[in-house]
Amino acid sequence: MDNTQHTYFAELKLALQKADYSVQPVEDGLLPIEWNDRRLCQVTESGDIRFRTDDTTDPAAEVARGRVTDIAGVVREYMTLIEQAPDLKADGLGENYKLLAEFNGAVLAGHPSRYGVEFVTWEWSYGRTGLWQGHYYGPGSGPNGYLSAKQDFCVRSGLMDQHRLFTNEQLAEVYRCVSETLESAYPITPERLKLLEGVSEQIRCAVPELVSQSNERELEAMPEEEQPDVTMEM
Repeated sequence: MDNTQHTYFAELKLALQKADYSVQPVEDGLLPIEWNDRRLCQVTESGDIRFRTDDTTDPAAEVARGRVTDIAGVVREYMTLIEQAPDLKADGLGENYKLLAEFNGAVLAGHPSRYGVEFVTWEWSYGRTGLWQGHYYGPGSGPNGYLSAKQDFCVRSGLMDQHRLFTNEQLAEVYRCVSETLESAYPITPERLKLLEGVSEQIRCAVPELVSQSNERELEAMPEEEQPDVTMEM
């Protein structure tokens, strides 16, 4: 296994374990992934997913495999950037940080370590010789840290208006409110129905864990006599 593959699989292993997957030793250049004590799939060096017909195939496993695909893709993206990026040079910067992006005085950097990649956004100071006001993500924050750092960089550089952004928690609550509207008996036009269904699906795909947690908290706050009956008949 070459060094590029080793560093990618090492970072991916940390990210997948944090997402509650089991990662086995590399087999024939592929990284085996287990879920619920069964083989789920294998990840290639390029971030593609392979699985056999006898791997777990129930609907929940398909969702779990989709999450592996998303995580593997994001990790492959930022590990490729780090491999190709130049060193970030600045006064007082003692670690080996890589310059991933810069625009309008803002900097996005990555620093690989044995504990995972750390991401940081800074602003140039002292005539572009120093850095200040660092926002740190990680090490070990994985795809979530990378995506959060990219968003922070876009805001700090002026590429994106921060007032057009929502936190994950806000998106989860928007999803819940949209779902309540779709489930209500109030009349709704086909155009609005299609729009709200699209919003619901987009948020569900973006923050599935927080959407689930929001629904669970809503049930916990509901009086017991008003909670839906989810008992299954055998």
